[in-house]
Formats: sequence, structure tokens, C-alpha cells
Amino acid sequence: MSVRHLFKGLMQKSMACSVLWLLSTATPAADPAPVHATWTALPIRLVADQLSRLAGMPVVLDRRIDPTTSITLVVAGKPFGEALTAVAALAGGQAVRLESTIRIMPPAEAGRCLTAEQTRRREISRLPTSQRGPLSTKAAWQWPAGSRPRDLVVAAAAEAGIVVVGLDRVPHDHFPAADLPPLALAERIDLILAHFDLRASWSRTPTAAHPRCQLVPLPAAMPNGEVAAAPAAPPRQTSPPRQAGERQTYTLRLEAPLEEALAAITRQLGLVLDLDKASLSARGIAPREIVRAVVRSASRDQLLDAILAPLGLAWQIDDATLRVWAEPSPR
Repeated sequence: MSVRHLFKGLMQKSMACSVLWLLSTATPAADPAPVHATWTALPIRLVADQLSRLAGMPVVLDRRIDPTTSITLVVAGKPFGEALTAVAALAGGQAVRLESTIRIMPPAEAGRCLTAEQTRRREISRLPTSQRGPLSTKAAWQWPAGSRPRDLVVAAAAEAGIVVVGLDRVPHDHFPAADLPPLALAERIDLILAHFDLRASWSRTPTAAHPRCQLVPLPAAMPNGEVAAAPAAPPRQTSPPRQAGERQTYTLRLEAPLEEALAAITRQLGLVLDLDKASLSARGIAPREIVRAVVRSASRDQLLDAILAPLGLAWQIDDATLRVWAEPSPR
């Protein structure tokens, strides 16, 4: 089935700043089949297990959601997303769809979790290939009832030879048993830490074989649940610097194929797109792969990072040309 995408651009300019609005309408990614279920006084932990099987990805209950919460609900052919939202609401939570998991958590923390995931992708994309590879390695994860979260984080990081800094931030606790499908190492660590409003911050270590892993609080979420842009990367472009006092910010809401999105954005920025499709193909990335991003009041670097970092793509601006490519996969 073909998907039609409509791009609308509106550039609002003044002497102080210019703001880019790039709006997109698109058919959302396919959800699981409609849900037909009747739950009567069933603990939410068992409902979450059933939803996990329907979604094909883990539905994780935050430690602040009581797993014995009784769910009574009749769902007759509703879309999966509606059923999930209703179940989460009955437990006083909100469902957040992340890269490889769905998390039911307190509503006040949902936006922070989304922001943390985007920040993690951006940090990892900036690491050298040798330090980035182990963080993307997927593995199944099981632990018995009574496992301590601090021990789980240490053991997961040790698999890649990584030492975690700031473990004293993780409080003493015991978790119920879990059996998770293959997840990337960085996702597994954040899955545990999010229970305590923490995340792993990744940075390069020039003299070591492994990246630095520092535990930090979850970042603040943008208003209305939007994902906040992470701090800008060091300047990489070779174009002339802006004049003193000139400020440019961009707001983006996007769901569209990668190549079409980049073409629209480069037109708005007055750039020419040079997309290295051969390098993308070598990494198994299709030019029409759907990209999603929401940023507000971001710099140009943050805007481009928000679109390209989730796919692990690199970019550089030479004169008036935006070059986008995929670095080779680590061996």
C-alpha cells in the first residue's frame, strides 16, 4: 500500500530569528491486529503479558505501577493503541512506545522517558565506531525474582567491558523475575534505570577501548509531551559562521520517508542534498524508511540530529551542500 505524504513549509522571519515549521501528515506505522478481549479482575501484570504477545515487543510495567492492579475491561475490535491506553489509564499510568519496548509508567514521567531515548540515540551516534558497536549488540535478558537492579546494570555493562560510574544513584531494591527478548545493550541498561528516573549518559573516551557510562537523571520533557532537543553537537559545518547576535531556531513535527523529509528540509534551509544511498544500502537502511521527529526551538544541528541520529546516520554541511551518509557497521 502506498503512503502519501504532504509537506507544508512556512518560514517566519524577523531580524532576531527565523523559525521553520515543517508539518507532515502520514498514515501511521502498522499497529498489531485489532484487540478482542475481556479482562475481569485480572492483574495488570498478566494483561501486560498478553499485550506483549500482541505487540511483538515487551510491555514493561514501571516499578511505580502496582503489578497487582485489577483490570476489568471489554475491548471489542479496538485498535491496539486504544486498548493499551485504556489499560494504562486503569492503572493510573500512561503507555509510552519506545524503540523496542512499550512502557506503562506514571504520566508525569512519560515525556522524560521519550526525551531520554532520543538523547541516547544521539550520544551513541557520536561515538567512534569501535565504542558504538557493543552498545547496539542485542541479547536476550533473563533474571530471577529478587534480583537487585544495581547488580543487573553492572552485569549487563560488564558483558561489553564497560564500567558504570554513579551506581550509588540506584537505590536498593529487588525486582520480580523477567524474561526479555533480544534488546540492545544500551536499551537494556536504560530499561532498568528508568524505574528510578535515571539514564546512562554515553561519551567517548579517547584513551580507552570502551565508552564512558555515567548515570544521570532523566532529562526534562518538553511541554505537551514533545521530545526535547538535546544539546547541540560541536560545530561540524564548514559554512561561514553567523554574524554576532543572529539567532536561528527551528520547530519540527515530522513523520515521513527519509529521502523526502531531507529533500523538504534542505529546500527550507537553502541547501542542496547529497544523500549517499550506497552507504545506506550497505547498512540495510532504505531511503524511504519512515523517520519521526518532534523538536521545538532547536538549532540547525539539533534539527538534523533529531532526524538522522535515530538511524545512526552521519552528516556534514560543506558550503551549501548537506552530505548524509551511513558509516560502515562495526565488525
